[in-house]
Amino acid sequence: MSATRKYKIGVIGLHMGAQWATAAGKNPRAELAVVYDKDKETCSSKAEMFSARPADSEEDFFSSDIDVAIVATPDHFHRANSIAALSRGKHVICEKPLAPTVRECREIIKAVKKYGKFFMVGQVCRYAPGFKMAKSLIEDGAIGEPAFIESEYAHDYAHAPGVDNWRKDPKIKREGFIGGGCHALDLVRWLAGDPCEVFCYTNRKLLKDWPTDDTGVAVLKFRDNLIGKVFVSVGVKRQYTMRTVICGTAGTIICDNTSPAIRLYKDKYLECSKTNKFWDIPVNVASHNVAEELNEFIGCLEKNKQINTDVYEGTNTVALGEAALKSARTGKPVRINYIATGRGKNV
Repeated sequence: MSATRKYKIGVIGLHMGAQWATAAGKNPRAELAVVYDKDKETCSSKAEMFSARPADSEEDFFSSDIDVAIVATPDHFHRANSIAALSRGKHVICEKPLAPTVRECREIIKAVKKYGKFFMVGQVCRYAPGFKMAKSLIEDGAIGEPAFIESEYAHDYAHAPGVDNWRKDPKIKREGFIGGGCHALDLVRWLAGDPCEVFCYTNRKLLKDWPTDDTGVAVLKFRDNLIGKVFVSVGVKRQYTMRTVICGTAGTIICDNTSPAIRLYKDKYLECSKTNKFWDIPVNVASHNVAEELNEFIGCLEKNKQINTDVYEGTNTVALGEAALKSARTGKPVRINYIATGRGKNV
């Protein structure tokens, strides 16, 4: 594809997908061409809002001449939608979690290999400025060797059951620990590496009429004696937060994706201070930075470059979530079975 040609973008699922449509409309290297939502009124109104063609059906959407399909439908549609797009020659960006189960993720991996298209999973926390700054500080050795990491996904879904109540549908049985918790699980993997073992407890005291547990705590064991914790609650009565703490041998970082600063304590420079205050490092607030995700994806297409948040990364985050839920069911620690990356230039 010529570097001067805009990539034609299509978005399926126009609730979460509205953010992607906005990003595509503002990106100078993209053209928002087609949108689709199974709710005809939503499809029509969003198409008019974004100056895009409304597809008549899923088949119309996937068979259109778009270059990139953005799958922003509910979790349980990700497998079918991603494979449909890949099989019709589209590159794909799929919202997180990649799929509700590793089994479904494996089916998507097979399709990515078969059709050879570029594929990104929308692990948006990796693009939040605060978390990016934390990652850079860790890699630069600002806090020494990491010894402990914790993250949390606290988000009250009591009044956010999703379109047609899909998040609380007993037939779908969405697991909040993976569906919402994938944010924190993936963030910990990105900042500290893959944990090798997990022990987890869950309960259902906040959303008692929902079909799966609403709250869980996973304790993680990493290599090199690093330990960690992930707290997930989709019923917690508080403001949304993804507060994350990384403790190292020479300092501590406290960060999230909704504050205009992250906090850094460096023992080396503050050891003589009587107050031992943290430094506040200003960052932009962009908790759902899909614009940067899309920009990176297009850059990878143009340069034929490896995508960091690829289908394997998405699968391995789901694998961690599945292992945690297995531990909660069995009451025993569980080793995590990750998928070998087998990375090529476009997967």
